[in-house]
Amino acid sequence: MSVLNRETMTRILSAIVTLPVLVYVIVTDNFLCLPILLATVVISLFCLYEFYMIADRGEDGRAFVKTGLLAGLFLNVLMYLFAFGKMLGISGSLSLFDSRVVTAFFMLFITVILVLQLFTRPLKGAAYSLGITVFGVFYIVLSLSHLILLKSLVDGVYYIIILVAVVMLNDTGAYFGGVMFGKHKAGIEASPNKSWEGYFSGLLFSIVAFIITNQIFASFYSRELFTMIECALLGIVVSVFANIGDLVESAVKRDGGFKDSGRIIPGHGGMWDVFDATIFALPFFYYYLIYKGIP
Repeated sequence: MSVLNRETMTRILSAIVTLPVLVYVIVTDNFLCLPILLATVVISLFCLYEFYMIADRGEDGRAFVKTGLLAGLFLNVLMYLFAFGKMLGISGSLSLFDSRVVTAFFMLFITVILVLQLFTRPLKGAAYSLGITVFGVFYIVLSLSHLILLKSLVDGVYYIIILVAVVMLNDTGAYFGGVMFGKHKAGIEASPNKSWEGYFSGLLFSIVAFIITNQIFASFYSRELFTMIECALLGIVVSVFANIGDLVESAVKRDGGFKDSGRIIPGHGGMWDVFDATIFALPFFYYYLIYKGIP
């Protein structure tokens, strides 16, 4: 069996094992929807930890790992309370929840790590340490916590399924398109082996995935979540955002001298390797739905 076939089979087997768990977490409303919180905590904190390990520069600066992970946990819980406060019977206490709460959270978080830097770390590398600690929580955890918010929307389960399917098939299309047809390198320094054929294959798969999943929903519920034009446009935009997320991770790994962010998922690498494309696509999709008027 060739290296390509072994790698492909490992990816497929990993997907077969993990997908049923992911589907259950997305679909179930049992246990006050705590499974979606647990899943988001696990995914975002593993991604954050991998980012911190890649960004570690030793004496020249390293993240406040424990503080960052604790802040990430608290942020996910905060998003869960906001999203499912009505189910928990505490919606009244969260009636004033808005962007100021998240701003206050980050101000408190920044204050804590500033104090830690002043009293527990040398001044050398201080700006780098503070920067990557805050950036990791903001970029990775805050973005991925939108999975909880997406789940709380009307038909949220189906929106998550559509987004996951589109991002996965975008990645699959880009991978196989690049392997089979890739001849023209995209010339992007963060990922020099990627080809234009791969990117456009992913784009095509993304559009088709949006259309098919939307039609499947329509066939079961006699209504469409999106128009055909929306499917095409959203497929393009999600593909672009997914590729940006992938390129950002590739740039960070290349800067840190890493091939994969970790080894937790056979055939895929680390948790960040799996969910990098979701980091930009997820908030965009959520806020588009809010703009669209989805309650």
